[in-house]
Amino acid sequence: MNTSHTNAEREFSAVFAPTQTPDDVLFPGTVLVVIDMQPGYPAALDAVTQWFVKQEVERHRAANLPILLVEFDAHEMGETFDSIKLLLKGYDRAQLISKSGNDGSAEILRACRRFGYSPLSLRICGVNSDACVLETVQGLVEKLPTCLITVPQDACNCLTGKDNDVWSEDFPSIPNVTVELHGQGH
Repeated sequence: MNTSHTNAEREFSAVFAPTQTPDDVLFPGTVLVVIDMQPGYPAALDAVTQWFVKQEVERHRAANLPILLVEFDAHEMGETFDSIKLLLKGYDRAQLISKSGNDGSAEILRACRRFGYSPLSLRICGVNSDACVLETVQGLVEKLPTCLITVPQDACNCLTGKDNDVWSEDFPSIPNVTVELHGQGH
């Protein structure tokens, strides 16, 4: 058993009641979580995926909503693409965080607590949809069963492409997760 998840769950439950928004939420609304849009991930190099991720970032910024950029081992995988980070220059509701494995849920929940974001509504995009994105979504739902998560297919990718069984089998089987299939986004 991974004790960091157990500790994160205890830490999280001490602050957030699963059925209500905590008093210390400074920035309510849906949090955009952008996972592993780094040059070391081949799926992140896809120009179409980058374009849709940037659209997500621009929409959230325009709506004054919180944004988390999540990276894995920036030393090895490179930092989040500059074209994405530049969209957030001067925006005080965006944060860059690191994760230690495929499942970044514990780090995301800690960041929400630290920066005053509500984790009850999340929009998750990035790469790889069949690994880090999927495992993070599963981890979030396990740790916070009342959270609502939307995963836009157009703003995700993996080595097997955008049209794999994760969209028809894996994500739809997770409670409280909504999948936006190609062309169903904003």
